[in-house]
Amino acid sequence: MLLTRDNYYTPEADWAYMSCSQYQGWCECEARQMAKLQGRWVDEPKEAFLVGNYFHTHFESAQAHEQFCREHFEEIFKTKTTKALGTVVTGKRAPFELADRMIAVAEGDELIRSLLDLPGENEKIMTGELFGVPWRIRVDKYVPSGRLVLDYKTVANINELKWSTELREKVTFIDAYGYMMRAAVYSEIEKQSVHAESDPHFIIVAISKQDYPDKEVLELNHRQRYDYELEQIKERLGHIQRVKEGAEKPARCGCCDYCRATKKLFSIRPYFKLMPEFRERREEDYAADEGPVLADAPDTGAVGNVPAVRGSGHLAQD
Repeated sequence: MLLTRDNYYTPEADWAYMSCSQYQGWCECEARQMAKLQGRWVDEPKEAFLVGNYFHTHFESAQAHEQFCREHFEEIFKTKTTKALGTVVTGKRAPFELADRMIAVAEGDELIRSLLDLPGENEKIMTGELFGVPWRIRVDKYVPSGRLVLDYKTVANINELKWSTELREKVTFIDAYGYMMRAAVYSEIEKQSVHAESDPHFIIVAISKQDYPDKEVLELNHRQRYDYELEQIKERLGHIQRVKEGAEKPARCGCCDYCRATKKLFSIRPYFKLMPEFRERREEDYAADEGPVLADAPDTGAVGNVPAVRGSGHLAQD
């Protein structure tokens, strides 16, 4: 399958290729990820996701930004209706006014501006293979001269630490959202694409969503950490592919929107089972073959005769 801007975020591409966002989805909840692939569940775009895409498309191209604004007109713009003029735009909603300030902060910083002005390709698509599985990446900006990968991130607070249940300690947004894994994958696919042995420079341009947006330019290159992240992928990918191909059944995380929407109670449990250390092994998804996620939910798109139901699960960009 030849990937383009128009088909990159399609079900066909998801079935043909693994991506960083899809991989994170499998790690979070296999049942929800399989339901998404089958069209039985659609993550509802959250405001933070829309703001992030508003920011990204601005730096992609004027055409891409205009198209995004048209597609999400009601979420972005405030309007009023008058007898004389009909419906007119009176401004932007607060989150997107903030997004405009974030864009201005990025464009007004000399260091960030120097990176944005480098000759390169925006939204560069690359494909490769990791551990026998085809992968796809979409780089916010790729600068061939010097092999520079630029990744734009909009975050609530650059300096805030978040609790990691896996590491059992507070971590930066880089670790909280799996950006080291992303850097490792992007670096491996980029090396395959240009037939190089050394890693590219992986740079994150981070802008915060605070009233006075903060900013940082961060380098993520760390070969030992890349090796660790790739080893984690290697250990998990075989099982993930078997689930994706139908050889094994997906497991439920028990906590996400999909699992709550399809939850059935089979027994009375002691209270201490709510503690992570006492939770039982993940159950196989008993709702996988039951059709619609909710009987009274609106039909929001379908694969075959199975209507999809919208939730508000995790969304990330590849």
